[in-house]
Amino acid sequence: MKLVVISASQRHSSQSRKVANYIIKQSAGFDFKQTSLIDLGEHPLPLWDEKIWKHAGQWPEWLGEITVKIKEADAYVLVIPEWNGAATPAIKNFLLFFGERETGHKPVLLISISNEANGQYPVSDMRAFGGKNNKWIYIPDHLIIRYVNELLNKSEATGENDRNIRARIAYSLQQLKLYAKQLRPLRENYPFDERFKYAM
Repeated sequence: MKLVVISASQRHSSQSRKVANYIIKQSAGFDFKQTSLIDLGEHPLPLWDEKIWKHAGQWPEWLGEITVKIKEADAYVLVIPEWNGAATPAIKNFLLFFGERETGHKPVLLISISNEANGQYPVSDMRAFGGKNNKWIYIPDHLIIRYVNELLNKSEATGENDRNIRARIAYSLQQLKLYAKQLRPLRENYPFDERFKYAM
């Protein structure tokens, strides 16, 4: 199975990227034979424009490479920092580029992060508005990593909170793997209909 991890911070060398790197290292232990990273800080997508539908050749070549990764993935992990009580503009822009044919009926593990005692709002934001047209499926469990700057910094856990979040990440990746396996046959037999590609 193939996994795509998306770091949704718009900063370079972000805490989101640190968490994404940790997920990538752990993913091989959960039957994900190929894991790709998309860092929206290091490689920001251009602001979406309807010209993408008619003039795809005018868009950067690497956008095509990202599209292939997204389309071939069996599952996704989204690592989203809380900015002003919401998910980042980068991930909202990302959602406009990919539809049901690329992401539909594939499981997603949501991970929200904060350097403070916050972090819950990106989860609510994405569950409410982040799957309408691309039709990916958020698994029931999600992660909120608070005080993220103090966690996942070394190869071994440095305290109880660090041990707990590492155990929770492993548990969540196990769930993601099971959903990915179960949803694959559904996608193979799903009756895609262009008339109804936008959800109500």
